[in-house]
Amino acid sequence: MEYKNMTLKEKFMYRTDIHSRRQFFQWGTKVVWAIFRLLLIIGMAYVILYPVLCMLSKAFSEDIFTAATTKWIPRKIGLYNVNLALQYLNYKTAFLLTLRLAVGSSLIQVASCAVAAYGFARFEFPGKKIWFTCVIITIIVPAQTYLLSQYVDFRYFDFFGIGKLFDTSVNLLSTVWTFWLPAIFGVGLKSGLFIYIMRQFFLGMPRDLEEAATIDGCGAIRTFLQIMMPNALVSCITVFLFSLVWHWNDYYTASTMFQFGDRPLAVMLFNSADFTAAVAFTSTQNVNLAYVKNAAAMLAVSPLVLVFLVAQNFFIESIDRVGIKG
Repeated sequence: MEYKNMTLKEKFMYRTDIHSRRQFFQWGTKVVWAIFRLLLIIGMAYVILYPVLCMLSKAFSEDIFTAATTKWIPRKIGLYNVNLALQYLNYKTAFLLTLRLAVGSSLIQVASCAVAAYGFARFEFPGKKIWFTCVIITIIVPAQTYLLSQYVDFRYFDFFGIGKLFDTSVNLLSTVWTFWLPAIFGVGLKSGLFIYIMRQFFLGMPRDLEEAATIDGCGAIRTFLQIMMPNALVSCITVFLFSLVWHWNDYYTASTMFQFGDRPLAVMLFNSADFTAAVAFTSTQNVNLAYVKNAAAMLAVSPLVLVFLVAQNFFIESIDRVGIKG
């Protein structure tokens, strides 16, 4: 029957039927999309958490002879692998060294990168665009290209040429100064990226704040310290956390600068040959080397996990507020 020949009641029922089918289709579409998103999130979580779950399972497992049949939940749980990893890593000494290196470098980088970023954001000087281009280039230049010359400079450090006058030099290798000195001068690990992030933040701040401070008699330094830096706390937290993670996990530079004496956790963890020899020497019973390595990896990353759990709210807020403004 054609629509124009229907009665009012039939037309109402017809429209109601179409509306119901449309609502059912929309509801079905929402359900399918929700299921798809759920499966996508579960898949991504699985990819991210799978290595962590495997690491925890093997780190606390003492199923030495049944390792092939143990998948997730060990038959015997204990701290034997963890104790071996603590012993090999010389964990207390390596942890304190890594803490000094990472936290010290991060705090210094926050200060030096903030000064450089504020200068690029607010002051005009000859060659400003060229110098900032050089800063951007440092982001893409690999550390391998200049690490050898950096190694030589720290091996025969002459206090910026002063030592040559007295034919003397100081060996700074295997000290935290190999990381602290570059950080002081704004050329530390990933400093170019941090300068860029903070510059974008300073560019987004209103100039009225600085003009008001100038009217009140503040100079450039006082304005920077008392006005700009308190407002830039969010970007400082971002830079500090990023720098902390990169310094904590850095292996390439640390393995070059720390070749004797106490070494950071990343260097101790990734020296596979030394690790195997140490475990074989210190253990008096059968050992699954892969399980001990997983325990060592857990000990190395657990401080960063704790830091994120404590500072996650500040970190998420800082990422949300800093952004990258053009």
